Amino acid sequence: MAGALQAVVAKLGSFNFLSPRGIAIILGTALLFHILRSLALIIYNLYFHPLAKYPGPKLWIAFGFTRTLRHMRGDLDLQMAEEHRKHGEVVRHGVNELSFIHPSAWKDIYGHGHAELRKYFPPNSVNPNQVIAADASNHFRMRRAMLPAFSEKALAQQERLVRVYIDLLMQRLSECAASSAGGGGKTADMARWYNLTTFDLIADLCFGKSLDGLETGRSNAWIEKIDRMLRIMPVLVLATSFPLLMSVFNLVLGNKMQQSRKEHQEYAASLAMSRIKGKEQADRGDFMDFILRSRGEEHELTDEELVHNADLLMVAGSETTATVLLGVTYYLLKNPATYKKVTEEVRSAFDKAEDINFKEVNARCPYMLACLNEAMRIFPSIPLALLRITNDGPPTPVAGHLIPPETRVGVHQLAAYHSPLNFHDPLSFHPERWLPEEYNDPSSPFHDDRRDVHKPFSYGRRDCIGRNLAFLEMRLIIALLVWNFDLELGEGMDGWEKQKIFGLWEKPPLKVHIRKRERKEGSE
Repeated sequence: MAGALQAVVAKLGSFNFLSPRGIAIILGTALLFHILRSLALIIYNLYFHPLAKYPGPKLWIAFGFTRTLRHMRGDLDLQMAEEHRKHGEVVRHGVNELSFIHPSAWKDIYGHGHAELRKYFPPNSVNPNQVIAADASNHFRMRRAMLPAFSEKALAQQERLVRVYIDLLMQRLSECAASSAGGGGKTADMARWYNLTTFDLIADLCFGKSLDGLETGRSNAWIEKIDRMLRIMPVLVLATSFPLLMSVFNLVLGNKMQQSRKEHQEYAASLAMSRIKGKEQADRGDFMDFILRSRGEEHELTDEELVHNADLLMVAGSETTATVLLGVTYYLLKNPATYKKVTEEVRSAFDKAEDINFKEVNARCPYMLACLNEAMRIFPSIPLALLRITNDGPPTPVAGHLIPPETRVGVHQLAAYHSPLNFHDPLSFHPERWLPEEYNDPSSPFHDDRRDVHKPFSYGRRDCIGRNLAFLEMRLIIALLVWNFDLELGEGMDGWEKQKIFGLWEKPPLKVHIRKRERKEGSE
């Protein structure tokens, strides 16, 4: 035995590893080792990993790039809904990731009563000076400073500011209606008008001045930033999955993107600092007015934090509201009986447009509110999961399952809201499911709907602080829209809801025929 071993060693010693044959053998051995190691890892991840018992698409777990390709194509979140329909309430969609759709998962993942699960963000994708990405202590401080800007007291002051832009939207739509009078057939792109309205409105609340989108019809820095992000997202998704490609991406586009980001930050900072120092605008009731009242307190925001959070509020407060407005407009017009019912409700509730306000809409238009709830279910503005990471130590209980440490978990909103486990006929638009007389009736098909899974503004410590403002905007805009105009979907709009998702819905133009409502003789 010893002699044989010595013979092998002697032969290896005489072998020229730098010869072409030697190099080929070394490379072949390395490749074989890599293949065997990869196969062993795939087998482990599929069958022996702590999460192996949870069902899910095995191809995504074995070969992560297949999920990346879905993301690049913009249909990952749509496929997630399909995976939940196939596998049930828990889906393993990555080596170390679980998606939940049971209502109790909201409290277990995002709620109070247990140690907070930290947020997961892709590397270099967030700013720690913004409240959504701050650690627990800074998040509490920032949220405490910002909450007064979204209180009922603040909302009462802000309604008059909001109404200025909603009335201007109605004026612009009236001009569209007038230009199409006589059978001209002109349509309004509601995606464009809703975006201009919500960004103008939030800019006024953040910076004390409009971006003049409704006045000029021009886009703005935030809309263009989102458009750029959506265009480049497929490439960015691929690059972040492969370090070598990210190096190439940074080499080709890195400087250009950094310059664009720098210019945007400087623009946002100039607007924010102008408002911070604008003493003549004190007590106008906007965001800055209330947030600046924390100056001198231990929870105050620095100027830098104010700038970055104002930039965040611009996107979070505008883009999501515009998404819901588009969703409810599309689904109302796609369902003529529903549209007729909500129009009759609003028009019978108010004699004059001037009578329409937040308080009265809430009191008089329950069916319209149900339509908005249903739009936020079937076309949620956040159609994905906001991921958290389970803590070290004992397993974390989530919806009856014990989840090991360092697992990414979340409630996937689109999947939860489109699941037949949670809602009757989930892919159809049924506002009735939100009416008490329906869901309290044991004979109703909606009686067993799990309405508590529907949390479009998230849940817990880090839920959306702007929900009341969003309700104000959406309810006033839709009420005034159906009170003032007769609407009809434009040609080619059927199937508009079949969109790509890159974190946000793609939101192509929504063309709508718009006419001033026909008033009965003798009415004002």
